[in-house]
Amino acid sequence: MREVNAKVVFVDLEVGVQDRQIHDIGAVRADGATFHSGDISAFRRFLGDASVLCGHNIVHHDMRFLSPALGDRRFTLVDTLYWSPLLFPERPYHALLKDDKLQQDELNNPVSDAKKAMRLYGDEVAAFLALDPYMRGIYASLLSGIPEFEGAEGDRPRRALEKRAFAAPPCFFRRNMR
Repeated sequence: MREVNAKVVFVDLEVGVQDRQIHDIGAVRADGATFHSGDISAFRRFLGDASVLCGHNIVHHDMRFLSPALGDRRFTLVDTLYWSPLLFPERPYHALLKDDKLQQDELNNPVSDAKKAMRLYGDEVAAFLALDPYMRGIYASLLSGIPEFEGAEGDRPRRALEKRAFAAPPCFFRRNMR
């Protein structure tokens, strides 16, 4: 896997179905440090100077709950969910695999899911970079302006690939949001 930029934190939340409150946060930083708690203040400290949050369905799920808790702080968002069907069309589904759960009724582990999102992102970056440069440009052009794919750099995807979560990730995996 590519080396992760120090400004990236991979995140997963567990939110109560009834109360719609954050019950648990799992996160992994580039230095390998993990966070596992429901304490928002401690999570803010764990984020440090991170500028990118990455997760599986972070745009439409996690940030709905995290944004109010993070206040005015803004992040670039990288969502692995939306790129998965484009880059891996042969896969029958695109949810994170829960192979670490031995039984269906076991609780989800957000740290484990954050690590899975980190691995999936690495796979997505590798798959994207394996595409023909014209196909990368087509994706950038077609997906520009779509909220889940904001940040497309028009016909300059290679140049834009160089400063994101991994050494050369797709720039249009990001979305600015607080």
